[in-house]
Amino acid sequence: MKKGYGSCPGTCGELVQGISGNKESISSYCIDLFSRVMVWDSDGGDPTYKTRKRKSLDAIGLVFEHFGYDKSESEKLNIIIKSNIPVGKGMASSTADIGASVMAVLDYLNRDMSPDLISKLVAKIEPTDSIFHKEVCIFDPINGEVRESLGLLTNKKVLVLEPNSKISTVRLRGNKSYHRDILKNKWLTDNSFEMLKRGFSSGDVDLIGKACKNSAFANELIKKTPFLEEIIEISERHRFDFVNIAHTGTVVGMVFDEDRNIKNVIDELRDSRISEEYKRIYVRSVIDGGLRRGDYDGRLHKKT
Repeated sequence: MKKGYGSCPGTCGELVQGISGNKESISSYCIDLFSRVMVWDSDGGDPTYKTRKRKSLDAIGLVFEHFGYDKSESEKLNIIIKSNIPVGKGMASSTADIGASVMAVLDYLNRDMSPDLISKLVAKIEPTDSIFHKEVCIFDPINGEVRESLGLLTNKKVLVLEPNSKISTVRLRGNKSYHRDILKNKWLTDNSFEMLKRGFSSGDVDLIGKACKNSAFANELIKKTPFLEEIIEISERHRFDFVNIAHTGTVVGMVFDEDRNIKNVIDELRDSRISEEYKRIYVRSVIDGGLRRGDYDGRLHKKT
């Protein structure tokens, strides 16, 4: 029986999001939460679709068409998606499902596609994220294009503040007020992207943090982040590198270096009113982006 495997990491929100120049842009970083996909032959029987989203099946069909196969052949495949990325929190769960599905079918077909091409393909289905690319970049989510590659984020850990509340990114972006409000924020987000670029080019974490902070406060016009000021105050007092938010989600990240004990910070957060909103507080590793070929149980290898 022929099989294909793929996986894709999620994010902890975005560093900066909004208008840069004359286009909507995002800049994300990846963490060690994954969507993992297996596809295999249906052996002539009815295929199994153990998947949360039709969009993954649509993406597989686009891959078949790209390589000159009949799209109907893709509908005969079985597909299973396993993911530990929270849904509706702004952690790229939908994009990761679609990307992992694309990688799984590429593995199945023994074919390759560049991250640029995969991004453009997925953008035909829904606004996408930069997570198919290894480096942090300024990314056009509508057209699936890298506007500028910034490099790798050197910070190693993130304290994730995850609430129970969820937001549909597609629904939020569909509001008429969304596009009006991001245009109102243009001068702030444009400046934040410029600071982000300078921060990466000079290795200045403080400048990266300032860009994230400015973008987070600018986004309050679009979607309120509960206890944002209090979280930033705790982060600065305990010398975290920076705080970033999910601009069209609900999660918040407090990024820090690996070699430090943050138990006292977690205790402080859990003993405060902040924990009334953010029910889950946990640490994840910051990792490089990119789709992975690998088995369904998570032993990952070769990137594309």
